[in-house]
Amino acid sequence: MLIVSVAMAAEARLLMALMEPVGVVGGRPVFRGRLGGEDALLVLTGMGLVNAAQAVSATLEAFPRASGLINIGCAGAYADSGLAPGQAALASQVVNADLGVAAGGHLHDIAKVGIPVGQDATGAPLYNHLPCDAALNDRLAAGTPNLPRVIFATVGRISGDAATAQATAARWGARIEEMEAAAVAQVAAHYGRPFAALRGVSNIAGQRELDVALGAEAAQRALLAMAEA
Repeated sequence: MLIVSVAMAAEARLLMALMEPVGVVGGRPVFRGRLGGEDALLVLTGMGLVNAAQAVSATLEAFPRASGLINIGCAGAYADSGLAPGQAALASQVVNADLGVAAGGHLHDIAKVGIPVGQDATGAPLYNHLPCDAALNDRLAAGTPNLPRVIFATVGRISGDAATAQATAARWGARIEEMEAAAVAQVAAHYGRPFAALRGVSNIAGQRELDVALGAEAAQRALLAMAEA
């Protein structure tokens, strides 16, 4: 069984129409259906890292045999990313872009203090950069031709202007800015579950104009096209 997490109902209209509500887990609404030829749960987490981590952890505790975690939603694309509103993108890895040591006007990776946030499947320490599962990514990419695989930057504060967006993109080599994927990736690593993240572009990061419905539809359609295992 796959667990799909999304922050807001507005980002999951297509999925919710195809699934049945099954109640509340950890205080979060949960729906059940089929994706990629297998059972799937959809959990509405609320916005941000803390909400996402709590909701996904509670769902995993309630459904401990889950085969993988997929985090979806809409996001901003950085101006030089080559991505446009209405386009979907798949995470090659996610970065917790706000975590680290601030000094001299710069943010340094949390590895600078040598304290990992967890470990990967091999036991290697994890710092800001969190892995995505290759096999799960391949399933998602197989259903959507030319689906870009890019680095996602997970932030607690979205970029409010072009300069801030450019600085975050340059610091982490990211092309997508969103608010939950690193939290779900860290939970997945803790529980030893495969993880993937999909986003549909709703806006250019640093610009105020956004189309949540457009971005959300792109991410959902890419998810619905996922190949069977």
